[in-house]
Formats: sequence, structure tokens, C-alpha cells
Amino acid sequence: MTATPTRIVLTRSLETNRPWRIALEAVGMTVLVVPMVRFEPQPLPWDLDPGSFDWILFTSPQGVRAFCDAGLQHGDARLGALGGGTSATLAACGLRDDLNAPTKTGAELARFFAEQFTPPASILLPGPLNRLSEPRLTLAETGFAVTELPLYSTEPVPTADLPEAPFADGDVIFFCSPSAIASFVATYDERPPCVAIGETTAVAARQTGFDVATADEPSLGGMARTCGVVIDALPDPAES
Repeated sequence: MTATPTRIVLTRSLETNRPWRIALEAVGMTVLVVPMVRFEPQPLPWDLDPGSFDWILFTSPQGVRAFCDAGLQHGDARLGALGGGTSATLAACGLRDDLNAPTKTGAELARFFAEQFTPPASILLPGPLNRLSEPRLTLAETGFAVTELPLYSTEPVPTADLPEAPFADGDVIFFCSPSAIASFVATYDERPPCVAIGETTAVAARQTGFDVATADEPSLGGMARTCGVVIDALPDPAES
């Protein structure tokens, strides 16, 4: 993808789109906000104490926010984060990233953890109701006791709340999750060029007929660079 887009379409949840829109508009980009997903809290298991685990590993900023919004406490458990945005969100919540893992995917996080520590250890994975198999799979295969804690579900935004066929020539869609793509294709027939935040999202985009480019790093800056846009002042990673 070489041509600079006329307009960038943001498809994350409404609240997480806001800092990205501000950053893009600050460098002169026209932005269309079409939130394809929203987050719904899940009921908490009454008998689960996060502080009873050795480690709590967060794989997204939304997982951190949902954990804190639910009023959960980490107690004596040590904390780890996947990616700079997740680590920054921990800091914004007054929590410390004890792992400092230089990783970009769940599988990389699991391998890094296994290189630093040996079983037995109990690990809690807070996050979405429906999540990818990593880092759980690799951690469990390595011998760690892993428990997933669903804190929220990712739901499509009702079609009635979305604009009708808002896309035009020169648009580039930013996709940050397979769930946003699934919601998009269920709502719109158009398949504008798009940028995926990572390879997992890129695979989902290709499978549904998009001409997709993959960001060189999983961030707004990486996605913008992929379509020829340079952002000088990125939003606070805790808001990403």
C-alpha cells in the first residue's frame, strides 16, 4: 500500500477510537469513525481470587481496563503484559509490569515466560469471553497451571447505530481485530483497502475479500506508516 489515503476509517470501539482520531486529525488526516464492536462486562465467578495466583498475565489494554473496572485486586500475584500499550495501561491503573516482556504476540509472551520461569506456577489470564488459544496453549503445554478469566465479551454494534454505506474512493479501513472484520462484513458489502494491526487480523481480512496490508508494528503509528501517514505525536499508549 503506497498511496496516502484520502480518509482513514476507524473501526474499534467508540471510546478507544477517540485518541486515534485526535492523533490522525492532528496531522491533517480526515477520519471517519465507524465503531464495529463494543464491550459488554461478564459476570464474575464468585469463588475466584486473583490474588491467589502466582502470576496474572494481561494480553490487551482492554483486559487491564476490564480487570480494574470490575474492582478486582491482584494481591500478591505478579503482573505481566503483552505489548507496550498493555503495559502502559497497567501503569495508568497504578499497577506494575513485573515481567517486562519484549513480545508482540500471545505465543511469544508464553515462550518468553517459559524461558524466565519453570513450573509449577499458577497463571491467571483475564480477557475476553472468546479469546485466541495463545498464550494459554503454550503455557499449559510447558506445565504451568493456567486459568482464563472472561471479563468482557466483544459484541457487534447494532446495524441501526451505524451509517449506511459511508465509504468512498480513497478510504482505507483500519482493522484491529477479527471480530471487527466479522461485524463489518455482516453489515457492509463494500471491501475498501485496509490495514490490519497484526497478522491474525490480516488473515481474517484476506479470508473475507479485503485487499489488506499489515502494520509493521501493532500500534496506531505502525498502521499509519503502512499507508504513508507519519504521526509525530502518538496518543498515550494507555489509551490505545
